Formats: sequence, C-alpha cells, structure tokens
Amino acid sequence: MRHIIIILTLISLAGCAAALVPYTSDPKQKISDAYWLFDNKQRALPAQKLILEAIEIYKKNDDKSGLAQAYVAYAVFLRSYAVNRYAEHYKETGFNSGKITFEDRFNGSIEYLEKSSAIYEEKQEYDNLTNTYLHMGFTYLANNNIPKVCDMYLKSLDMNKLFMEQNPDAKLNLGGFKSYKDYIDNEMQQAKCPE
Repeated sequence: MRHIIIILTLISLAGCAAALVPYTSDPKQKISDAYWLFDNKQRALPAQKLILEAIEIYKKNDDKSGLAQAYVAYAVFLRSYAVNRYAEHYKETGFNSGKITFEDRFNGSIEYLEKSSAIYEEKQEYDNLTNTYLHMGFTYLANNNIPKVCDMYLKSLDMNKLFMEQNPDAKLNLGGFKSYKDYIDNEMQQAKCPE
C-alpha cells in the first residue's frame, strides 16, 4: 500500500507544471531553470511560465539588462524543439496569452530579439548584441529565411568586432574556432550564404 501511495505521489508531481524545479522569486534563476526545462527536459509549458514571470519581475524592477536577457530567453524558447514537441497544444492556445500563434512563432522570436537588441544598443553592450544577432540568425535559419540568416550573422560579426575593439584582452570560448570570424564563416557556409 505504501508503494502505491509513493507511486501516486510521484505521478501527481510529474503532472505539475514545474515539478522538480524549486520555487524561486529570483528572475535570473527563473530564466536559468527555464533553459534547463526546455533545452534538457523538453518541458515547454513550465519553461514558458518561468520566462514570462521573469519578464514581469524585470519590468516591475525596471531592470533593462535583465529584461533584455529574458527577451532573448523567450525568443530562444519560441524556436525550441520543446515547442515543436507540444505543437498541438500551442496550435490551440498560442503563446503569451494568445498574442503569438504557433505558425507565427518565428516572427514572435524575432520580435523579442529586436526588443532585446534595442536595449543592448542603448546600453552599448556589444557582447550581448553579438549573441542577440546570432540568435536572430538561428531563428531565421529555423524558418528557412537564408538571406536574413546571412545578414544577421554578419551583423553579429560586426558587433563582435566592436566588442573586441573595446575589450582587446577578452577571451571568448569559441568551441575550437580560432576567431569569431572563423565561427561565423563556418555558420554561413553551413547555411549556404552567398560568398
């Protein structure tokens, strides 16, 4: 009997939106937990909830840098495999209280990345702009818009150059590539960008 109660308890926990994720009011931790949920566990529903909660906290606290990071997280979420896995659910409900449809999720992703880039441009955070434009490229790639992919990769490279000019001693982890240009050249080649 005790084993049945334990099993039933575990089953009910598995059904909870954010089971196995401890509650936190820290928006940065919410974003981290959301990435873990949608990247590693393909659990889109609780991930979306955490990101939207973080966005609201950052807005309430007038934390623009945090808000920009949350916008990037939501953009990455919208194009994620986890979302594809729950396609039927999102076709019915949409995202963000129905403001974004499943069919329009890539455009929604770009909109959130544009919100983020506007904040980073204002703050002249070229490292974050490098990543934001790179994510735009990835989103356009997921939507098979190759001309835009190539444009965003080049914009990312331009932002990286500005960042490196201001931070010549910065060390970047490029996964085996000698320079960010080499990394972008490889991504452009894979996307079949014109030479």
